[in-house]
Amino acid sequence: MQTEIFEYIKSQRVGVIAVEMPNGSPHAATVHFAQEENPLTFIFQTSPNYRKSQALLRKNSVRASLVIGLVEVEGGKEKTFQLDGEARLVQPNEKHFIESYFDKFTEKREKTQFSDDIFFVFTPTWWRFTDWAKPEGKTVHNSDGTTTIKGKLV
Repeated sequence: MQTEIFEYIKSQRVGVIAVEMPNGSPHAATVHFAQEENPLTFIFQTSPNYRKSQALLRKNSVRASLVIGLVEVEGGKEKTFQLDGEARLVQPNEKHFIESYFDKFTEKREKTQFSDDIFFVFTPTWWRFTDWAKPEGKTVHNSDGTTTIKGKLV
């Protein structure tokens, strides 16, 4: 994955994650996220009472999608990162994920001490990064290694 994509991910704090609910329907929610790069993994904190937690607490892993890059105003400067993959709860031996989360959201560490919040991770199996701000025009990088500029494969 290109450095520009990692830099973009690091510059963002909010995304929308959709998880597959026990009945098969999707449920999407706006969330704060942190990330680890190798392998690319996204980390989230949530209440066990929230809807997305129902799926995570019932199965070892669930299908999920993540979108980073909420566009406030259109105008040619947009960037979006779309990913599909799997989400699962952080295991007791994976405290490094929680530390990565608190490294990005230091203000949440103290608030979480006495909460029953859970942490979960999302591991992508497919992704697409779209950048409309490139001088050459809309550029799309895909997880299969292909790149298109203005719709033409390069």
